Amino acid sequence: MKLAYLTTEFPFAPVEAFFEPEVRSLSKLAQVFVIPSRATHATVCYHDLGATPVYLGLLDDTVLRLALREFALNPGRVARALVEVLFGKSALRAHVVNLLLFPKALALAAEVRRLGIEHIHANWLTSTATVGYVASQLTGVPFSMSGHQHDIFFDNLLRPKIARAQFTRIISARNCRHLQERLPDELAARCSVVHLGVEVPASIVEPPEREPKILCSARLCTWKGHRYLLAALAQLRDRGVAFSCDLAGEGEIRAEVAAGIARHGLRDRVRMLGNVPHDRLTAGLAAGEYDLVALASTEDEDEHEGIPVALMEAMAAGVPVVATRTGSIGELVVDGTGILVPQRDPEGLAEAMALLLANPGERRRVGLAGRQRVVEHFETSETTRRLAGLLGISPAVPARVPIEIG
Repeated sequence: MKLAYLTTEFPFAPVEAFFEPEVRSLSKLAQVFVIPSRATHATVCYHDLGATPVYLGLLDDTVLRLALREFALNPGRVARALVEVLFGKSALRAHVVNLLLFPKALALAAEVRRLGIEHIHANWLTSTATVGYVASQLTGVPFSMSGHQHDIFFDNLLRPKIARAQFTRIISARNCRHLQERLPDELAARCSVVHLGVEVPASIVEPPEREPKILCSARLCTWKGHRYLLAALAQLRDRGVAFSCDLAGEGEIRAEVAAGIARHGLRDRVRMLGNVPHDRLTAGLAAGEYDLVALASTEDEDEHEGIPVALMEAMAAGVPVVATRTGSIGELVVDGTGILVPQRDPEGLAEAMALLLANPGERRRVGLAGRQRVVEHFETSETTRRLAGLLGISPAVPARVPIEIG
């Protein structure tokens, strides 16, 4: 099968790293073309994917030329699709973004024909899915979608997209329920849960005896809860617990996080690393660079975690995790495979981290249990096998990953 796998910017920007394992796994089963909807430059940031990156700019000469050609080929279909994008049920912001990306959808249709694409699979139920939806209408090529996190809460032509899609895959059971509650029964039945998986390192290294190191790998945004993590780290320091902590990630609250580090007097304990290459982070986890991974996410009615890939990757490397009981994290971290605490609770976070930091044996036990959990339920060859089944691809049976400690 020739598959168009639509993203927002991956692989032409250092974002959406969680797509990398799935793309690599799918590429062993089909000919995959990765096509982002909003990439702004043609430099590939992820290599050895086994897939073919296809760059289409936002409104550059190539996109406009292809869009005009598509209009000349199918003026009636293009006009009907434009009317739906303009007047279909969407929020105002979604209308604007859909309209801006409409030429990209026409260009994608032209590329789908040129490449002989047999199926279009769009990630995110929002504007990226709009691009795939319109291209499917214009070409007749089957279409499907994956919903992840915030996108399930935005009504961006949601019902007609789900009605046209061969299937809608949601990466967590909780988010699937949230979506189904907003749909009529016939559309709710078209939604399925297939987790997003991670690659599990074949061997891992137990951290050496030294001052314990904590990692928080998360975008610097309000709902990732950095303010509560910093408060918990200050409590650890005040208890006399030895540790250092790395914050990996960038985002809109970088200045606020830096100010929080200073306010809590943690400059000698906490480093802000900025964006760290994904392969460097995963290699560091497997090499025993970190003793604990922490995530202090919060949630509200319209914004919460899916199943964080940062936690999956830590567990796959045998690194114990402490996280908040938010979003769909409880679908990943079950009894004995990590510690979950209430959100917005620095004391609870500090207590859980102190428990593991003080006991290397308990860290090892929890880390290995977490690794086994990922091997059995979130290893990318297994989750991709399920997605491939929905796509109509017959994959080989995946091999289980051995648990080894170097």
